[in-house]
Amino acid sequence: MRAFVTVGSTKFDELVQHTLSEEVLVSLKKQGYQELAIQCGNSAFELASSVANGSEHRFERQGISMECWKFKPTLEAEYDRADLVISHAGLWNPWQYCSQPLIQEAIAGSGTILDVLRRGKRMIVVPNETLLDNHQKQLAVALEEKGHLQSSTVSMPPRALEAVKLDTNEDPAGFEAKNVHEIYDTIASHFSSTRYKPWPIIAKFLSDLPTGWVGFDSGTGNGKYLPLPIDRPGAIWTVGMDRSRNLLEIARHAGEGNVIREVVWGNALDNPWRPNAFDYAISIATIHHLATYERRRLAVQRLIQAVSADHGRVLIYVWAIEQDELSKRKVSVEDDPEANEKGKDVMVPWVLSKSIGKPSPDASQPEVFNRYYHMFAKGELATLASDAAKELGLSVGARDSSTQGVEIVQDGWERSNYYVELRRWSKSSWGRP
Repeated sequence: MRAFVTVGSTKFDELVQHTLSEEVLVSLKKQGYQELAIQCGNSAFELASSVANGSEHRFERQGISMECWKFKPTLEAEYDRADLVISHAGLWNPWQYCSQPLIQEAIAGSGTILDVLRRGKRMIVVPNETLLDNHQKQLAVALEEKGHLQSSTVSMPPRALEAVKLDTNEDPAGFEAKNVHEIYDTIASHFSSTRYKPWPIIAKFLSDLPTGWVGFDSGTGNGKYLPLPIDRPGAIWTVGMDRSRNLLEIARHAGEGNVIREVVWGNALDNPWRPNAFDYAISIATIHHLATYERRRLAVQRLIQAVSADHGRVLIYVWAIEQDELSKRKVSVEDDPEANEKGKDVMVPWVLSKSIGKPSPDASQPEVFNRYYHMFAKGELATLASDAAKELGLSVGARDSSTQGVEIVQDGWERSNYYVELRRWSKSSWGRP
């Protein structure tokens, strides 16, 4: 993979120098990046003399092939080649054209940001706070709140998450109600405003389903996956289920037009469906909110039970201990030797702006809500799915002589998440596609 760093038409010494640090390069290498291009402009940094005459400097560090240069007539080709773009905010002063909430108008003159977002590329914006009366920072924060991109600073390290341990005498359902469900009802509007862009693997899963299939989304949140696939609207029909009534109100109107979505108020552990009623099911960023292994296993079983025994497909996403370079979170495992096998329970803060949601007792400060998460270790989700299927009496693996089974057809990591795709099969379905 290839990363591209650009500072635009001026200079950004700190960003360029920090990109060349061992810490950043090791992180990029770990995430699979083999190439790094840096458009350094007039920045002052350790290799500035190598590009002073306008030449291109090529070298290698930490196993990454790198190139550095000052300017090119156009950066279009670099945007096309890059898998990740790290940029300054990329404009002069958009606020002279519009007010902050009008995001689409704001990015209309924003150069780098608009060019990259139009291509659907992953992007980190690092405002140069020494320029532009902080307008870059305003734009970056506004776009991040809308879910367009990730904003950061040169000096801001990922935040270490606080570990938590459920007391053996504590009721897990009560713990989840306090540390998950009540919080999402409170932050529903703000949360929804940051969650609207479908993730590629999930979008492809839904796009590949046959026309006419019906499924459900367990933990649908604001319903952003209910309108998919975008290229075949109405080809499949997904019913959304969530514990948060406030999020369900938003989910009912997910997508464009006046389509009213079907949503159900329910718990991922409930079993409200007729067995094998659906063709497919998805559970995106939900099961990691369940506080015990037994409850997480039961949630997977509910998904398996709800889909067709002959052809049912299930896609599950959960947060991973291994966070990528875009993440503001860090999960420490040094003090927990079992975390790399069994995962780790943490509290993840959500900062609710004082102007959104319920008023804060202290109107001068935003409210911070700590949500419970079980961060999954590598291989843990696939093992959980296998255990869930076996406890239901199903064979795990490719079709064999057993009566019924479940095959794990995908088991991977994407953007700080682990995912698995399951496919049910039965003897009666042999010979079918």
